[in-house]
Amino acid sequence: MILQISTPSLLLFSLLCMNGCRSESQDTPPTIRFGDSVCDECGMIISDERFATASIIAADRGPHPTLFDDYNCQIKFEKLHTDITVLKRWSHDYQSSEWINTDSCWFVQSDTIKSPMASHLAAFELKADAQAFATESNGQLYQFDQLLVSYTHD
Repeated sequence: MILQISTPSLLLFSLLCMNGCRSESQDTPPTIRFGDSVCDECGMIISDERFATASIIAADRGPHPTLFDDYNCQIKFEKLHTDITVLKRWSHDYQSSEWINTDSCWFVQSDTIKSPMASHLAAFELKADAQAFATESNGQLYQFDQLLVSYTHD
């Protein structure tokens, strides 16, 4: 018996296989399926877009996204895995929920911010927005490199 496969079916199959083998890009934010994707550090389901973050790390097959439900998890993961190379970090702007570059954004830490893993951190693309929110919430202003250096959570 000879199996006959139509040209459109073969083309679709080929495209699906190629898509499954493509590597992620560090230049675009990863896809997070809220309510389904899992934090790579704590294993919780990522459900609040305002605090979802990602580190794109170098892997054998190219850039690989690691997903987190809170900044505590991202920082802890990077501190525990000193052998990884972080290519880029992505965060969500607290006000717009749009993806932003973590390394150039501003963070507010305030007890009034109720984040999934109690980091009490929110990211802002613009410093002016972060400063206004910090004033309003009696918070402190940081950049990510400061948070990474000062992180001491167990």
